[in-house]
Amino acid sequence: MDIYKIIKLVGINKVPGFVKLLGLWSLIKLKRRFLGVFIDPVAACNLRCKMCYFSNPQKRSQLKGTISEDKLTTLENKILPYALKMQIGCGTEPTLYPNLALLIKKSKNKGVPYISITTNGQLIAQNKISLDALIEAGLDEITISVHGTTKEIYEELMPGAKFELLTELIHKLGIIKSNTGKPLIRVNFTINSLNIENLRGNCFFSPWDDGNCKIDIIQLRPVQKIGESEWKDFDLSFLEKNYNETVGNVIERAKQRDITCLAPTIDSLKNNFDIQDDVSALLEDISYCYISPDTIYKNDFLPSKENIFSYLKKKKMSSLIFKTIFGKGKVRGKNTSKKLQYKVS
Repeated sequence: MDIYKIIKLVGINKVPGFVKLLGLWSLIKLKRRFLGVFIDPVAACNLRCKMCYFSNPQKRSQLKGTISEDKLTTLENKILPYALKMQIGCGTEPTLYPNLALLIKKSKNKGVPYISITTNGQLIAQNKISLDALIEAGLDEITISVHGTTKEIYEELMPGAKFELLTELIHKLGIIKSNTGKPLIRVNFTINSLNIENLRGNCFFSPWDDGNCKIDIIQLRPVQKIGESEWKDFDLSFLEKNYNETVGNVIERAKQRDITCLAPTIDSLKNNFDIQDDVSALLEDISYCYISPDTIYKNDFLPSKENIFSYLKKKKMSSLIFKTIFGKGKVRGKNTSKKLQYKVS
């Protein structure tokens, strides 16, 4: 059973925030795994998707580098022993990293329970990186970024990508999953005013049906501005007006196919900024660990002199947690984030 079906079963999103925070405190005190590790091993992408900052020449020129061997050693020894999950590929393309399979293998050797990658999949389809090698190394989940399910829309929104390579990737996934049962397959579709028609009828599912490959999870994300990009239309009123025939349609068809679907509610579209309370902000601040060629966890984390637990002690984590739970004093201001409320169907 995948993690999203477990969420549906136990209703974890309904658990009070202070209970989650106490749970996190307990894991840290017991020196158990508590980190969600998110890593971009290279600061590059092979595509220039119109909704992404890689479509902006100025931003693209600033993104350079590959994670160093020293940082990988720090990751292996100081971070991975306490990771519950590792997500490879957050804002860049992980298949450009030549040692991707080795990174996955080392993470599994350190006991990381769940490892996923997010990719456009074009290099896998071209056999420039071996899907078999990633699976053998221990990959649990692959998320395919797909911004169109027809050739015209897919290639319009994802310059540099070929729709034929997407269908080849689907074919490869279908074969390997039928043989090994892995990986879990998730499709990440960012909705805008150009590709919304791909959510009507059976259009969304047609490439996967033709490739005889079952999707496990679908995540529908309304377009949001995450930096300067070629795409300029961020008005979501088009989606509100057509919600039932598009997002609602995919949700219903996913249910029929026993596919878990994560999608924003129509109410959340009317206010696409979520106000985080102190508890949610602190949970994320402590457990979220981002690593890139330039970053590792926090700016003031000194891995050569401390470990995760001594760092949190230095930051008086226990005091922060209990002040946050019991509201004694102002711990931090409420944060405005661009995280929509997603419903798991």
